[in-house]
Amino acid sequence: MPIATTVTPLIAGVVLAMFVLLVGGLIGFRIGQRKYARLSENQLSEGDRERLVQLLAELGSWTNEYSGNVSDYQDQLGRLSDAVEKGGNSSSTDLRVMTLLQQIMQTNGDLQTRLDEAEKQLEKQTRQIASYLTEARTDGLTGLFNRRALDTRMEEVFTAYRSGGRTFVIALIDIDKFKLINDNYGHQAGDQVLKQLASVLRTQLDGSLMVARFGGEEFAAIMDGPLRVAAATMNELRKHVADHPMQAGTKQIKVTISVGLSEPREDVIVAPVLRRADEALYAAKNIGRNRVYYHDGRDAILVGAPETARSDE
Repeated sequence: MPIATTVTPLIAGVVLAMFVLLVGGLIGFRIGQRKYARLSENQLSEGDRERLVQLLAELGSWTNEYSGNVSDYQDQLGRLSDAVEKGGNSSSTDLRVMTLLQQIMQTNGDLQTRLDEAEKQLEKQTRQIASYLTEARTDGLTGLFNRRALDTRMEEVFTAYRSGGRTFVIALIDIDKFKLINDNYGHQAGDQVLKQLASVLRTQLDGSLMVARFGGEEFAAIMDGPLRVAAATMNELRKHVADHPMQAGTKQIKVTISVGLSEPREDVIVAPVLRRADEALYAAKNIGRNRVYYHDGRDAILVGAPETARSDE
């Protein structure tokens, strides 16, 4: 039996495999495009953006190139099939079949190699950018989210709330008399206290929507409502912190915190919610520290009957 008669189905199978590979490449290219679109929204560096655009352009070029090759092989396969059916020169047809088969296999191998290399490059670039984005959203000292990430999350939950979603609470947490810790024990000891409090917040508020370092010795949490339940939770946190001394250099010292909370009312933007939480925190600090206050939209209200913070810390 002529080779053409037996090999032609094999060619059809290889062409089908080419299509599968091509579709896979296109899918990977589209995924890459979507990854790039999402990452671009998070402010890529110009160098990262240019490298990613170049890589995606190469993928697009390759898939277009091999799409044309597959189309050409289909045409050749069709002509060979016609020749076999018409009983043409068997030797000549066999030679053409083998030549075409070799071309397809070579092209298939080249495409696989190039796509494998492109995939490795894309994955490497994606990991690098993901690392950059993590660093851009994380406070370097405490490992908590930073102010930028907090602002973004507040806007998200507020937008959801305005669209009929559930309420939320913003809590601002400040270390009492933190300057004295730095002055008495040194800034390195102050950093120790910040990291220890961050660990406590991460553990005690693990059900929160976000815990972040707001700036300096101030932290923030976005919590589920209602307001009074969140305030009670923060009061338990305040007691926990006061009851567990922290390491400051070679000494253990008592650390206390003041907390202010607020929730959205008839606000059209999130800023007033944050302002009311700050007013509640100011009341806690101004009236004696080591206290939790929440703002109900009219006034700052004390939670519980807290102990008075020691004035010599």
